[in-house]
Amino acid sequence: MLGAIIGDIVGSRFEFNNHRSKEFDLFADGCFATDDSIMTFAVAKAIMEAAKIKGPSIRGYDRDYRALLYGLTVRYMQEIGRKYPNCGFGGMFRKWVFSDNPEPYNSFGNGAAMRVSPAGFAAKSEWDAEDLAETVTSVTHDHDEGIKGAKATAAAICMARRGSLKCEIREHIIRDYYPLDFKIDDIRATYRFNETCQETVPQAIECFLESASFEDAIRTAISLGGDSDTIGAITGAIAEAYYGVPEGIKEKALAYLDEELRAIYDEWTAFAPINDERFRVLTKYIGKIGIAEIFGDRLIDFENDGTPKYSIPMPYVGYGGLMSSFEDEFNNFSEAHPEYELTRYVEILERNGLKCGTSEMRSADVQKLDEQSVLALVMGAIHTERSRDGALLAFFKDGSMSRWLKRLKDLDWQRKPLRLSEIAFHTFCSPGNPNNIVIYHFTLGKNEAAFTQTRGIANGKPFYVQAFSLEEATRYAECFGKIHTEYWNSDYDDTYMCDGRQWELTVRYSDGSTLDYFGSNAYPENWNELLGFFGIDYYS
Repeated sequence: MLGAIIGDIVGSRFEFNNHRSKEFDLFADGCFATDDSIMTFAVAKAIMEAAKIKGPSIRGYDRDYRALLYGLTVRYMQEIGRKYPNCGFGGMFRKWVFSDNPEPYNSFGNGAAMRVSPAGFAAKSEWDAEDLAETVTSVTHDHDEGIKGAKATAAAICMARRGSLKCEIREHIIRDYYPLDFKIDDIRATYRFNETCQETVPQAIECFLESASFEDAIRTAISLGGDSDTIGAITGAIAEAYYGVPEGIKEKALAYLDEELRAIYDEWTAFAPINDERFRVLTKYIGKIGIAEIFGDRLIDFENDGTPKYSIPMPYVGYGGLMSSFEDEFNNFSEAHPEYELTRYVEILERNGLKCGTSEMRSADVQKLDEQSVLALVMGAIHTERSRDGALLAFFKDGSMSRWLKRLKDLDWQRKPLRLSEIAFHTFCSPGNPNNIVIYHFTLGKNEAAFTQTRGIANGKPFYVQAFSLEEATRYAECFGKIHTEYWNSDYDDTYMCDGRQWELTVRYSDGSTLDYFGSNAYPENWNELLGFFGIDYYS
């Protein structure tokens, strides 16, 4: 959500005085939080208040929650909006805010997308994000194009937050929403102010997709011109989910908020904890690479007994597209983080007794290396490719790259140790029949712990319950930690199979942060270890 606020504030002074260049001060005289920010806070408040009354289940936000959310969205958009009458409301929306009988007015304005980011951050999945987006949007913008713009924005945010690559986000938007058949440099000179979703949302998403960092995304959005604060808000929200927000930019933006808005922001960060991992743009590749054989456009590996170990369709061809994407992201990361001094990668490696491009890099004990040294290994592999064709592929295929990225992930997690509080695992073979769903549920509180099994999701009662001592629960938590689900992709979906096993896993931590995973006939590489943890026979 903060990314939307930043994009709005930065773009506020350019809305009617476009600046078609990336060169400008992000924050300056004339910047303020416009209606884009005010309504984003209102939507966030509605989502949080709805959750207090009827929190989401492990399976996400149901119809009853969304009905409740609809009414609360109206309430808080009016209640908060009336306190900021001069924040820049459009004519029709202003009437709605101050109406005694607010009704949707068939709008397809880009206000639908500028305020929707909390839905993308609160959702468990992109389809969940789309449902929430439609709920909070349809209170005013009930035109198909208005809802479409909000859903596309929320889906892109959710996918970015859950570790999708840019190529995967682009593919989803093109398939379900907009063609994206342009480049920002090609349209900048002729793009004009437009307040519709269909002429704002695709452009804002493209600004993100072409960006190299959070700040670059904001600068690209403003340089396009048009409705600058709204384009900045949409782009900034997706960019936050993908890159995170630099601390310096965050602090400057928060200074623009008054006491009430800052209180909502603080409440939101407790409700939807910020992912402040430094290496997220790199470590999301862990689940997408590894020791695997290439079968067409799929990476597959099997256990010795023939059970699937790893299977995921790829939106790119084999390792080639994956390596190209990773190399681009790593180079962008290096430029955005000069503090790691990766232009000196040879010197950094030599300081650790490693020589670039040799077997010494592969055999390096990464557990003894700091983050700068691990990043230097990655940079060394990339530069070796430039002098020896196929070298980078070898680092991917022999597992070296996976080990290095896992070390970066571990370093991120060590900065903020998390205590496991809940694990819920659903497995089922017939999604349409709730009685075929088995739910395995661990809860680990401060003073108690329990394991239950439940069949069915509608008023299902546990058929197995076991209480644990805290000492036993701690051991279980340690065992689960060794599975390292934080390395996984968020989704495993084999589109070539129409039946078989579907599964969902939710892992929640004591700070409120949650990791959600979904699968359909496809599995992470240590799938059998997960089944073993729950005592499940794969063939049962």
